[in-house]
Amino acid sequence: MSRPIDALAAAVAKEKEREGTPPSAEVISVSETVSAAATAYESLRNTLEYDEEHLLRRNAIRRILKRRLDEEGSEAVATELLRELVWARYLPNKRVPETMGTTLSAVLRKYRPLFSAARDAQDPSRAEEWLLDVASSEVEYAISPPLADEALASFAYAELKKRAAWTAAVPEADRDLQLYIAVHRAILKSNLATLRFRMLTLYYPDWAKAGADASVVREVADSLPTVVSSVERQIRHPWSDHMFRLVRRYAVVFHLIRDVIEKQPDAMAGGDRATIDAAIDRAAKARYARWSDRLRRSVGRAVLFLLCTKTVLALVIELPYERLVLEETSYLPLVANILFHPLLLGVIGLSVSIPAKKNTARVLELCHGILGFGPDFSVPVKAPRASPGGALSFLFNLLYAAFFLITVGAITALLTALRFNPVSIAFFLFFLALVTFFGLKIRNSRRELVIVETGGGLFGTLADVLFLPIVRAGRWIALRAPRVNVFLFFFDYIVEAPFKGAIRLVEGWLAFLREKKEEI
Repeated sequence: MSRPIDALAAAVAKEKEREGTPPSAEVISVSETVSAAATAYESLRNTLEYDEEHLLRRNAIRRILKRRLDEEGSEAVATELLRELVWARYLPNKRVPETMGTTLSAVLRKYRPLFSAARDAQDPSRAEEWLLDVASSEVEYAISPPLADEALASFAYAELKKRAAWTAAVPEADRDLQLYIAVHRAILKSNLATLRFRMLTLYYPDWAKAGADASVVREVADSLPTVVSSVERQIRHPWSDHMFRLVRRYAVVFHLIRDVIEKQPDAMAGGDRATIDAAIDRAAKARYARWSDRLRRSVGRAVLFLLCTKTVLALVIELPYERLVLEETSYLPLVANILFHPLLLGVIGLSVSIPAKKNTARVLELCHGILGFGPDFSVPVKAPRASPGGALSFLFNLLYAAFFLITVGAITALLTALRFNPVSIAFFLFFLALVTFFGLKIRNSRRELVIVETGGGLFGTLADVLFLPIVRAGRWIALRAPRVNVFLFFFDYIVEAPFKGAIRLVEGWLAFLREKKEEI
């Protein structure tokens, strides 16, 4: 096997060994009763914030840091952060060594000078939010170092880099960085916060092991605005999304190689083609099944969140408008506005499928190229197709706008015939745009597994012509709508602090009772 894949195999083995080794030091132990309450709270809160499951723990770390970072010293913050994570079962009970608090306090002390520098920046709130992203990512890396993930990213980066055939005019200095970012986005599903941390460590290799008094910490603090702008320039590079879509086509290949190394190491180590093919086929079927289960959970959470939101809006805005302004109540539009969009989201999300046989055959071809069993392949990196200019561009935009108006006009006419009032129609169209956009985002999660091209046929083409403008409108709304979720604001700023304080009090009381019981 090649050196990168050897490194991947070694990292996977080391991570499995670490997970199977019980801690030798004193561990953090919490009450199961308290843990059940905290877990229920986190589950409810996460229902209101649709996000990838692998990001939930990092999101929780960020919330805790934002709430506690200015309250106490680094040691106290680190200790309480770990306890809260164990409460909510983001970390296993009686498995986290208490010495982990010392490790995290060292990480947090390193960020104190940076937060001080952020307060003097031109845009303090933006700088502090950026630092919270980076700090929370580093804390999660310190708690559970992603050895196998990092080795997988290095393996994928090395294999794609040597096969990349650049025909586009991208500056040489940006090519490697853009491929690196695309690998993290497409293969590790790194979000913006993780990318910011990884880019910081790429620019400053000594950062991860630096102490609070290290020169690199002073250097970053003194040039914080420059560091932020340099990192953001690469993350938001004009080629960033294009490279992400390119690398995403090959993500499943690297994931399946890792799955075989992790679950069936003997098959990969033996080097026999038939054995490896059988192992990859089994791994592909297992990954398809996990994707289907995750899709159902994601759609269920999204539908529940949408149903709660639509019900509140109907009771707070639509029903009072009908009774106070129109002085009549029509229940059909009210019920339709509550139920239609969640049902539509469920249909869009759950009707997606994977062409398993054809897809696995193509994956095997690419695996053969990487593992040296068959013909190699290249990864063409071409510039995105340029938009037509001049009169043709004007004509296409005119047709696009015409189809948008026709579709919206037809829906409005139908709703008017069903006795929807103007407010109900506005809500219906608003959520139709959002639901079609988010529904297609959910459907597009199949692209992390599907490597073969699949056409939409006549029906798909017709749907694109009629509804793509509405989907694009939903994307426009999602990107520009206020990011303050009223429900999340209520949980994070009104409920969370007193709730966690109550949990801390209950846990202290239970510990007191256990102590008294032991004295008997």
